[in-house]
Amino acid sequence: MSYYNPFQNLELRIPETYREEVDRFCQTQPGGGSRPSPDDSPFERQIDIWFLAVCLGARKGKRTKVIKPHRFITGELISRDPYRVELLELLAISFTKDPWIIERPSEIIDLANELAATGLPEVIGMLNEGNAKPIWNLTDNITEIFQDVLKYERPADQVGG
Repeated sequence: MSYYNPFQNLELRIPETYREEVDRFCQTQPGGGSRPSPDDSPFERQIDIWFLAVCLGARKGKRTKVIKPHRFITGELISRDPYRVELLELLAISFTKDPWIIERPSEIIDLANELAATGLPEVIGMLNEGNAKPIWNLTDNITEIFQDVLKYERPADQVGG
C-alpha cells in the first residue's frame, strides 16, 4: 500500500558522536551480527530512537545544528509508519508557526534532524541512567516525564485522582 510521503528521498541524520550509542540501543544492527535482546536494545529500528529524540527536542523547543551528520536512512522508511508524516508536518507547523512549511518537506526534515540532535542526548541518558536494563531505565524515565506533564496540565484538585 502506498502512502503520502513527501520525505521519500530526504536524509534522516543524527550527530556522528551518537552513532555508536544509537547502534547499541537498536535491534537492527547495520554492521551485521545477532539481534540483541529488547531488554538491552529497546528500539527495533534507528528511526524509532530518532523519532523519540525528535519529540524530546520539540518538548525542549530547541534546535541543535547537526555538525558532523551521520545519514542513517532516507525518509522512505517513514512511509512504513504513515502517522509519522502527519506528526512531523504538525510539529513543523507548530514549531515555525508557518502552515505553508508543509510545501517545503526538506525544511521539515532539517527541523526534525535538528530537534533529534537536541533530544538524542536525553534519550541516551534515559537508557543509561538507572539500575536496570536499558528498556526499564527508559520506561521509568518516560513515565516520570508523563507524570510531570499530568501534574502540570491537570487542575490541582484532580492531581492524583
